[in-house]
Amino acid sequence: MVKLTEAQEQYIKGVWKEVDQKQITAKALERVFKVYPWTTRLFTKLGGHFAANDSGVQVHAEKVLRALGDAVDDMKKVESNFQSLSAKHQDIGVDTQNFKLLGQAFIVELALHYKKGFRPEEHEAAFKFFKLVAEALASNYH
Repeated sequence: MVKLTEAQEQYIKGVWKEVDQKQITAKALERVFKVYPWTTRLFTKLGGHFAANDSGVQVHAEKVLRALGDAVDDMKKVESNFQSLSAKHQDIGVDTQNFKLLGQAFIVELALHYKKGFRPEEHEAAFKFFKLVAEALASNYH
């Protein structure tokens, strides 16, 4: 399991408080759906509407941002706190690679948001955080 330094944890907590959580989550989802179209296979109820401002994406963004908020609140216990969420994603057949892809999409959105302020150190902290989340979400898969 990935370990973040104290400084990296503080950076992630600061970013989470600073950004428009729903907007950045919806944009990351839109990016993942467009760049990796196979990730949409479990979202047939969205009827092909995968833009960040589409209602179905907004609804799913709320769920994702709540889970990420829980991860931000307690980065030391992400794996144990995500056990039921991991099991749920396994039950519905989510490919574990999708968690990594969504993390990459979030990193792109952070880079777009912060521009020159998103230096290698910030990129590393974000990468490690989203890797931690992806590993936790995949932890109950058999």
